[in-house]
Amino acid sequence: MTDPARPFRLIHTSDWHIGHELFGHDREAEHDAFLAWLVEQLVAEQANLLLVTGDVYDVANPPVTAMARLYRFLRDATERCPHLSIVIIGGNHDSAARINLPAALLGPGRVHLVGSLARCNGVVDLDRLLLPLPGEDGETAAWLAAVPYCRAGDVGPGGLAGLYGEVLAAGAARAGTLPLVVTGHLHVAGGDISEQSERRIVVGGEEAEAASLFDARAAYVALGHLHRAQAIRGETPIRYAGSPLPLSATERHYRHSVSVVNLAPGGAEVRELTIPRHAPFLAVPEGGARPLAEVEAAIAALSLDAEAERGCWPFVEISVLVDGPEPDLQSRVLAALEGLPLRLTRIVRVAARSAGQGTAPQGADLAELRPEAVFAAAFDRVHGGAPPDDLLRAFEQLLVETHAEEPR
Repeated sequence: MTDPARPFRLIHTSDWHIGHELFGHDREAEHDAFLAWLVEQLVAEQANLLLVTGDVYDVANPPVTAMARLYRFLRDATERCPHLSIVIIGGNHDSAARINLPAALLGPGRVHLVGSLARCNGVVDLDRLLLPLPGEDGETAAWLAAVPYCRAGDVGPGGLAGLYGEVLAAGAARAGTLPLVVTGHLHVAGGDISEQSERRIVVGGEEAEAASLFDARAAYVALGHLHRAQAIRGETPIRYAGSPLPLSATERHYRHSVSVVNLAPGGAEVRELTIPRHAPFLAVPEGGARPLAEVEAAIAALSLDAEAERGCWPFVEISVLVDGPEPDLQSRVLAALEGLPLRLTRIVRVAARSAGQGTAPQGADLAELRPEAVFAAAFDRVHGGAPPDDLLRAFEQLLVETHAEEPR
């Protein structure tokens, strides 16, 4: 029987990006370590629900190894935790159809996969979005509004505010005095993004304000998309769980965690469990780009574990300050790294003349730069100065329209 004094407990995690590669280096060992750790936390915390708020895979068409890794985790978690429910929603990196497909095989039970916004005759199918969450005795202890990533065409004329208003009203009516949890995979205004790994998600041309979407009818709002674990100001607890591991060098200082949420009559209580870092991220030199000779000395001074397994080897990004052509730069850096237990991500050339001007480093991969930053830099080079607000808004709308046309 459920202990009446014990609140309903969920673990909120997000943005696993299973199948992710960093400059050709796979992350399989790190994901295996995280998923094994997560199972142990589910057991130790006696969690009633595991909630994954999108981007479970890194790409829409993940490799078979990535899918097998997810299914093994689902098997292990449900075997170790007989009273655990699991809900996974789709994110912008996921194929909605690929997330939805196993749901047809699993049927109604303890594992729910919601890849897309369910509709019936053109109307949001609230029966499929609103899920009763059982406690240990099988009785409904809370309700979940499982809203996945929504593209512009998914939300209808009322936009995100209209969609969430409808979902909150229906969810609160069904929940009654029980707590209601609401999910989303989107970029809420005010959320911190990383410089290289994330793109802004805007629907209808503007970022959503948390206050316009979520209110106190929800006991807890579980969000995905932003990789830094963070709370968003609102009428009720609103939280990004963040990713379980750094997805770029710019995220190496993040405190990656999962959120443990107790749903009690007085409201939601949230605490973080820090995820152990399986493979370190190094920036050499630590303080920023330096001349090549100093970079070579910094590499030689690194303290490394020669016995570590390859999956634990640190990732390293090398930044070199240059004031002219350096034809042997790459060969000298590679020679300095030869035989060391390190995984090189990239070598960044930073021009001495632009090192303090905030411009993009020479040799940077365009795919790693935010489109808005590239646009602003191009405008500055041609016209001198920042682009006007109306031009920035027009560019952002173009990004929205382009993203809306991406395949599911």
